Amino acid sequence: MSQSNSKSNAGFTLVELLVVIAIIGVLVALLLPAIQAAREAARRTSCTNNLKNLGIAMLNFHDSHRYLPSATRPVGNATTPRLGVFTLLLPYFEEQNIWDMYDTSVNWSNPNPTKGPISNAQLVGTRLPVFECPSVPDDDRFDGDSQFSIAPQNYPDWTSSRVAAPSDYSVIPKVEARLMNYTDPATGGTVIDQGIMDLSGMVPRNARPTLREVADGTSNTILLAEDAGRPYVYQKGQKVPDLPDHRVNGGGWTRAATDFGFDGSTPDGRSCPGTCAINCTNGDDVYAITGGANTVPYPFYSANGTGEPYAFHPSGANFTFGDGSVHFLNETIDIRVFARLVTRKGNEVISKGDLGTE
Repeated sequence: MSQSNSKSNAGFTLVELLVVIAIIGVLVALLLPAIQAAREAARRTSCTNNLKNLGIAMLNFHDSHRYLPSATRPVGNATTPRLGVFTLLLPYFEEQNIWDMYDTSVNWSNPNPTKGPISNAQLVGTRLPVFECPSVPDDDRFDGDSQFSIAPQNYPDWTSSRVAAPSDYSVIPKVEARLMNYTDPATGGTVIDQGIMDLSGMVPRNARPTLREVADGTSNTILLAEDAGRPYVYQKGQKVPDLPDHRVNGGGWTRAATDFGFDGSTPDGRSCPGTCAINCTNGDDVYAITGGANTVPYPFYSANGTGEPYAFHPSGANFTFGDGSVHFLNETIDIRVFARLVTRKGNEVISKGDLGTE
């Protein structure tokens, strides 16, 4: 008597396989945003730590010198050395070796060795993590000298002078007077409180500012701001192509022009001043303000920086306040409130509920 053995086929049918693939696709789609959000949270924490460390360095500088470091910025085109705030801070976050070799008697972009075998132009190309926000997408950012042709630099063009490693952070020396006179197209009214008598920020240019001068209170006044992505121009998260034509003036950690006066921008980020305080643009495009000429002195700015508060974090940016604390300000913050936070003795009233902080 024969006995038949039935064998069941092992494996998946085509329908079952497609169902499994669909389920895996759904799971991946659900997990990716969570993974990206976790990575961005880590990057933002790193950015916060950078600003915290820079704030501590600035306050330690004040303890040593009895004033805050301020950029040396000669008026207009000049061969006089231009010295940025962060160059002065080098000894205060364990970069004493760069400071010891740096020659303050010549400009930061000078390619000629003057104090030793290494020139300033070589030293300032050192990329320092404390100056760079990890959320910024560009890895090839180096800043050039807007006055590249002035002796003894003698660079043939701006691109050749791209020797300065980037900084995504800046001081804001003041609220620009032109913002006070700017009319909001939506309301027909002025944007900034007309009663502000002193538009100076915590660290004016060419000065020796002290904490005692911050009459509005150090916990109510911005010391350092994010302005990420420079010298590339970003408008509402979109990169404007491309260097060397379209660029923000400033962005190298060594440059005095990395500081910027606060103007605000239009909501689309295409021009300054305007009603948007944060994240509409990382700065006025020198191509736009010069009509494509790209030559200094720039209209309104002369040779100063054209930056604006900007970050690659969703919904806002990080700021260090004068007491050393770091706050994340929402990009929806009212420009009037932000201007009050910039001025050091404007005698404005600031409500904590106005800040939109996290």
